[in-house]
Amino acid sequence: MRMLITIVTVAALGAVLGYILPFWSLAFAAAIAGMLVRPGPWRALMGGLVGGAMLWGGLAAWADAANTGILSARIADLFGASVTVLKLITAAIGGVLGGLGCVLGDRLRGPRTN
Repeated sequence: MRMLITIVTVAALGAVLGYILPFWSLAFAAAIAGMLVRPGPWRALMGGLVGGAMLWGGLAAWADAANTGILSARIADLFGASVTVLKLITAAIGGVLGGLGCVLGDRLRGPRTN
């Protein structure tokens, strides 16, 4: 249950802070979620990873659909990759940011005593 709460908190807080702060706000939001939920180190890593990947992957898909894939096709041609690979790389970077941020927040609170 804590992992599901962590995933939702990371994604929601990351989406809200993403409108105010730069791209690194996902790591900040995940650290706050890790501090609030305190899921434990492995659940924090997996919850932050899934929440961040879902958020950034969803935002990449939404931006791609908003301009009918023109920009992502050009960027994919520039890097010699497909649009799908580009979206997966974006989701993976978001997952790493979210996972490491959530572990940092969880560890800053110290070990759980319950």
